Amino acid sequence: MKTLKVLGTLLTYPSAELVTALPEFQEILKKETWLPDTSLQALNHLMAWMKAQDILDLQEEFVALFDRTPSLCLHLFEHIHGDSRNRGQALVDLSGVYMDVGLLINTEEMPDYLPLFLEYLSIIDAKESSKNLGEIANILGVLAGRLKNRQSPYVAIFDALIEAAANKPDAKAVNKALAEAAGKSSSFDDLDKVWEEQNAFENSLQTTGQDMDAGCPKAEEMLARANLTSFDPIAKFDESKEV
Repeated sequence: MKTLKVLGTLLTYPSAELVTALPEFQEILKKETWLPDTSLQALNHLMAWMKAQDILDLQEEFVALFDRTPSLCLHLFEHIHGDSRNRGQALVDLSGVYMDVGLLINTEEMPDYLPLFLEYLSIIDAKESSKNLGEIANILGVLAGRLKNRQSPYVAIFDALIEAAANKPDAKAVNKALAEAAGKSSSFDDLDKVWEEQNAFENSLQTTGQDMDAGCPKAEEMLARANLTSFDPIAKFDESKEV
């Protein structure tokens, strides 16, 4: 199902190649008819906006939203586990799920990166994909709400994913999360504070939840165990093959 692959690709760091491919993406979304007309119109508006931007401005906007705003992080488990010990095991488990369907990743991003998750959903059964989206509906709803607060056209992607999900976000849970973090941009002082707080942590059982003498699983090690090969979110749009 190419629709989910398109949506995931639109959430990757913008490049000239991506912008050039936007008309093709529009045709794929229209042809598959997996999304309602309202979602397609919003996505077409997003892509028209992207085409109208200078590429450097578009890249700066992307970084400001998804890299410099922790509450808009595109790593799903950040919104569930944060930096807790549970996230490490969840990442390993998700890597195994990808490998079971032959999806091997060569990227610095972790397995819970939303575009990678959408790549996985694009190659499994449509009903199963919808069910999986339903399982992260609250995260999608919170991210959509925060992007709306920022008046960002990128909200169209999350609204479309919610439309495709088997279950819809729980309004009470979403509103609670928005009250805690509305998605406002982070100042450089805020970012410096986060960096300082991270450096202040001690490598101890009390602060990490792990026995440091027993060894700490690192992100690089988890990626290495996945036997990674290449992942290119744009290169595989071949109409002659199922994706």
